[in-house]
Amino acid sequence: MISRFGKVMIYVNDPRAAADFWVGKIGFIEVGAEQYEGGILSVELTPDLSSDASIVLFDRGVVERMSPELHLGTPSILFMSPDAREMRETLMRRGVTVGETAERGGSITFNFSDPEGNYFAVQEIKK
Repeated sequence: MISRFGKVMIYVNDPRAAADFWVGKIGFIEVGAEQYEGGILSVELTPDLSSDASIVLFDRGVVERMSPELHLGTPSILFMSPDAREMRETLMRRGVTVGETAERGGSITFNFSDPEGNYFAVQEIKK
């Protein structure tokens, strides 16, 4: 049985460049990197060291060759923030492509893109 939710794999063209974006622009923390035979790199990141979940960036090309039957599209991920508007403004100042904010039912959301054109959503959640 599944006991908890742990990691989300995100397949990218350049795991190191993607990790630099997530750390430098989004504010994630790198908690691990593994170098496999043949120079294959995976990088694990988390928004906070107390978080139960993390993302793992892995080389898309390697997976395409090893397991061509797998779906390699970016998963639809909804991140949570205590202040979505402030986060959006911060990302804009850092040069990140962001979408407009939307407010529905008292919930504020927006999306942002990584340098490879993958989009992710952020929803405000009050503590």
